[in-house]
Amino acid sequence: MRVISGKYRGKKLASPLDDSVRPTTDRIKETVFNILQWDIAGARVLDLFCGSGALGIECLSRGAEEVVFVDKSRESTELTKTNLKGIDGNYRVVNADFLNVLRAHGKKFDLIFIDPPYKSGLGDIAVDAVFECDRLARGGIVVYEHSTEIPFNPSSDRLNVRTKVMGSVTVEFVTRKERAFVTGSFDPITKGHEYVIDRAAEEFGEVVVACLVNPEKEYFFTPEERLAVVRAAIEGKEGVSALYSEKSAVEAAAEAGATVLVRGVRGESDETYEREMADYNSRHGFDTVFIPSSEEFAKFSSTQVRAELAKGDFHSLPECAIMTAKEIMKNKTKGKARQRGVADGND
Repeated sequence: MRVISGKYRGKKLASPLDDSVRPTTDRIKETVFNILQWDIAGARVLDLFCGSGALGIECLSRGAEEVVFVDKSRESTELTKTNLKGIDGNYRVVNADFLNVLRAHGKKFDLIFIDPPYKSGLGDIAVDAVFECDRLARGGIVVYEHSTEIPFNPSSDRLNVRTKVMGSVTVEFVTRKERAFVTGSFDPITKGHEYVIDRAAEEFGEVVVACLVNPEKEYFFTPEERLAVVRAAIEGKEGVSALYSEKSAVEAAAEAGATVLVRGVRGESDETYEREMADYNSRHGFDTVFIPSSEEFAKFSSTQVRAELAKGDFHSLPECAIMTAKEIMKNKTKGKARQRGVADGND
């Protein structure tokens, strides 16, 4: 065995003396790290069932910020320590059961390697435990190596799994499905809002656009009208849905199964308020991701757009929402005309 790339490229690693530990071969390791190459620099890494330590050492060689090596076998941890001689970096070797480490360790990791003895049944248990104990950082990857003879069946539909089969060995790249919650009054939705929604869909894959209520605001459109225009705007956008709620953002997000809140910011004037709200969201269990609006749409505001709509100008709305908005505005105009007629008749 050897280190494939990085600072310690070519360094030879000691192998186990018997077959009780089955190191990842250089060929498989090279394939795995070709896939992970952009995810390693600066990463916090957990190498469960570390065996010889080859996977974690490869990460140190490629610039990982920290690596924690874990194995229940004292022989394996001693072998790992031997292979770490001459290697600089921030690392620890822990001789303990993987479940105890996952349950006791409060830290989250960007990469978690799971390479247990084949056919032991421990791999699937370890993957479940990683997510149950919330040890994977947002955007992190679990790399699970197992025998091709025994397929991996994720216990949760909230996981994304990319499978790489290499003969008798299969490697699963497991990530958490993220559901982003894009919140706002959307009175009405603008092209600026649409830009934020599209960027969120690119980053997270699944997006819920939530029309919420700010009690300090007086709304031009009814809740039903706001939601109708939003739904028209997102029609055809894969993985994007919409809802209306009178609950707080964190309450509505929790009900919708969201994992992160997304807010668009147009400049410094927005940023102070949004940072305060992000602190509140964090205290209630939700991270907030900010997506700056593009220069093209930064000037758009719902106040300005409402003034344009009153003049029959719909150019600031998402293209797919224009027909719905026109119909709503026409009905509003008819309704006001009827009200004036009734008032005139009463006079």
